Amino acid sequence: MTSNIKILIDEGLTERKVLRRYLDMPRFISFLKSSSLYLCRSDLFQDKFEGSFTVSVKEAIRNAYKKNRMNYTYEKFKKELREGVFINCWSLGADDNMALWKLYGKTDDSVAITTTVSKLSDALDNYIGQGRLLLRKVEYIKHWRDPQIEIKPYSNVFKYKTVGYAFENEVRIILDRFDQTFEATSKDEGVALPVNLSKFLRSVVVSPECSPWFKEVVQDIADKYGVVCPIRNSSMSKMPV
Repeated sequence: MTSNIKILIDEGLTERKVLRRYLDMPRFISFLKSSSLYLCRSDLFQDKFEGSFTVSVKEAIRNAYKKNRMNYTYEKFKKELREGVFINCWSLGADDNMALWKLYGKTDDSVAITTTVSKLSDALDNYIGQGRLLLRKVEYIKHWRDPQIEIKPYSNVFKYKTVGYAFENEVRIILDRFDQTFEATSKDEGVALPVNLSKFLRSVVVSPECSPWFKEVVQDIADKYGVVCPIRNSSMSKMPV
């Protein structure tokens, strides 16, 4: 069953907040060609802490199954949850992050696309499909110290990452397809959420270390796909005074 989904947005993510996503050229072209945001199934991320609960929550879940004599395990619960949640990642803020250029741009000739919380919300409000959509500001924790975390709904566990990733200042689009029978509704590796590029994009920024001809190529590609937004140089490419 499909339905129109209203996105749930964390407090503090106000309408004018700028979001950035760093892309190498193949991913940038794929984004323009598909006019969609790709949400990856959470169990396919490399971070081993992805979708992990704290020790206290893990034991509470295990004890609940044991107390109610349910033929279910914490391990199966976690596996099904991770297979039922899909994620698309952004960085919060209008300023460049050189570490993210290197990590996600991968080459000197890469781009960052920018939008705002308002534009993103408008785009996702038009999505019709299964599950619930959430826009979450990531909180960085030390899982091994057993901090308190919010787990209602259970997909909230994906708004927590280990402190080693704090430099990303991440905001996540989360599509929660995990239902209360503890079974994922889909085994798809990803979900594409369509967007109107001209309404969605705030700007396209070229890498501060790009080749002299690269900006013109990016402009040509944007024109080909009917994108109407500024194509600009990174503020880090300016010569110091």
